[in-house]
Amino acid sequence: MWGTERELLVVLEHPGRAEGPLAALAEFGRVTSALPPRLALLAVPASRAAEVGAGAGVRGVFVDGVPSALRETLSPAEVLFVDGWLARRSDKDRPAQGRPWDAPGTFPPDPPPPGAGAADPAC
Repeated sequence: MWGTERELLVVLEHPGRAEGPLAALAEFGRVTSALPPRLALLAVPASRAAEVGAGAGVRGVFVDGVPSALRETLSPAEVLFVDGWLARRSDKDRPAQGRPWDAPGTFPPDPPPPGAGAADPAC
């Protein structure tokens, strides 16, 4: 990801309510996304995974993937959340990545629609 810190996937135990361990993750860093009550993405360095994992109510902290045994315990919605996290981490096929927009073989970006611009409230 461009200019952003990688996110750790945090899997929590089944808490009795949505607060508790999920709310406590903010002490470690920025929670970028969550699927209460068990899953959250935490923007902290991977070197802090053990520290986050030692927190109360934390079942696991993952940097690159989820073990299949744990994945089998996830609900369908939780599996989609994890798959989305994994997709964000994967390399994308961008053939023109890093090349100027007007390099040979590429096309300039589409012009903005008429009336669009900084003064347009839709922007």
